[in-house]
Formats: sequence, C-alpha cells, structure tokens
Amino acid sequence: MTQPQLGTPVPLLGKPINAFFDDSIGDEERMVSVLDEAIPLKDASHADVVEYVVESPLRYAECFALLDDGRKVGLQNPRQFVGWSTHDRDRSLLFCSHGKHYEVAVEADLLGQSAGCIRTVFLESKTDRRSSLGRKFIGIDGNVVILPALPSGN
Repeated sequence: MTQPQLGTPVPLLGKPINAFFDDSIGDEERMVSVLDEAIPLKDASHADVVEYVVESPLRYAECFALLDDGRKVGLQNPRQFVGWSTHDRDRSLLFCSHGKHYEVAVEADLLGQSAGCIRTVFLESKTDRRSSLGRKFIGIDGNVVILPALPSGN
C-alpha cells in the first residue's frame, strides 16, 4: 500500500540546496550502518539490498529496496526520499533525515558486489554550508531539485 507523500519541499523547487557534501563516508559496512540508522527500511537492513528502484505509482515517486530474499520493501518513512538524478540505473538517490541530506550513488555494474549497488554515500556537511549551482535531481513530484557540486576528486 502506498503511503501518502508530500511533494518536493517548496524551498527546494528549482533552487540549490543550501548544503555542501563531505567526502564519502567510507567502506560498505559504514555506509550500511549510516543508512540503517538515518534512513531505515521496513523490516530490513540496507545490507540485504540487491538494488534500489524508483517507482511513480501515482503522483509521487517512491524509492523501494529489492532484497536478496526476493522481497520489495519501502522506507520506514517514505517522506525521507527527496529525489533521484536520472532514470538510468547508474544514478544518485537523495534522502533527508533530521534536516540532513544523504546522497547515495549507485552503479548497476556493482550488482552482486556491493549492498544495493552502492558506490558511495555522501553526507551533508554541518560545518561548511554554501549554495552552488551544481547537479540537478528529479524531485519526488517531478520538480527539479538542484544540489551543489561535489568536492573535487569524487
């Protein structure tokens, strides 16, 4: 059953998110731990994810996790999903938890090698906040969300 969703937050519509993303948070174990704590799945761990999918069943897009046991689960709080960078399988997924953004970069080539095909996870920095016209994401309701450029070297 699809849970009600809010549209892309009005302050994010076509404007830069006022945040700078730090370097990647580290290895797979750390990435899974951070995601399990900040963006929990319904009755599953991000460690069990084979692939993340974005579906638009009605008006708002939702992010689901396909698990290694064949189940498809959603987020405990579907409103944490903010948007995605492209319809390709190599993309970034954008989440928000407690006012902090998490960018999860996934690559189809990592299928079976990394939980959820996750290449890396970027966290919003608390210390260096700024706006930058960087990358565009598709908001859950189809509106444009703009993220700052990643630090050089990522």
